[in-house]
Amino acid sequence: MPILVAVALVIVVVGGVIWWLGRDTGDDGDAPAADETEELSQDNETDEAPAADDDDDGSAENAVESGSADDGSTEDGSTTTSTSATTSTTTTVQATTTTITTVPPDNPEQFGPPTLSNRSTVSTVGLDEVHFGMTVAAAQQAAGTVLVPAGPTGACYHVVPHDAPDGIVFLVHSGTIERVDINSGPITTRSGVGVGSPESMVTDLFGDRIEREVRVDGTVDLVFVPRDAGDQDYRVVFNISEGAVRAFKSGRLPMVMLDTGCETS
Repeated sequence: MPILVAVALVIVVVGGVIWWLGRDTGDDGDAPAADETEELSQDNETDEAPAADDDDDGSAENAVESGSADDGSTEDGSTTTSTSATTSTTTTVQATTTTITTVPPDNPEQFGPPTLSNRSTVSTVGLDEVHFGMTVAAAQQAAGTVLVPAGPTGACYHVVPHDAPDGIVFLVHSGTIERVDINSGPITTRSGVGVGSPESMVTDLFGDRIEREVRVDGTVDLVFVPRDAGDQDYRVVFNISEGAVRAFKSGRLPMVMLDTGCETS
């Protein structure tokens, strides 16, 4: 009996030792697997980082492309002849009638005699003989007076004719006259519409060539869209407040449809 007990104890001890050694080996075997999993996660994070950057860049490009598409849609919509007198859209920019002050020129009579007068008229292509697309030098010769900058000059700025009726402001963009604003005074269109004319006069004269745009400040823009193929890049815009013309402008797209005309610079 003592021999059998001793043999049993030896078997138990040896089995325990074998079990213990097997446990350590299993733990050691699991460790590399854990390391490999951790490295894979890090690799995935590293791989995903450029993808996130690519998405950001793509979003920025899409935003820019979306902005370009919106601008194009505006221009396309503007060049389409309206078949309704009440085509309505809501803008997000308030109308302005800015008072512009200038410094008198040193030699105001160098281009005289002046040609702009109370009888001058606005058309789709300009004011009297001052036509859109003229250089400033050519426009001064046509107006017979100095065009005085209303602030710093650059890619886009405004000028006021020195010896001329009140309320006339020209827009210079990339070196050429692109638009004229009439904010007050006696100047009218060739059809006789001027500041203070009733809204009904505009709609009665131009009918379905008018596109109506409601502005966020409560005023309305009545946009005259020419039918002639050669005038499709031109517009005349009448800003209506309380049933009458508050101001109007004529010029080439896209500057004529902008608030100050220099937003694209």
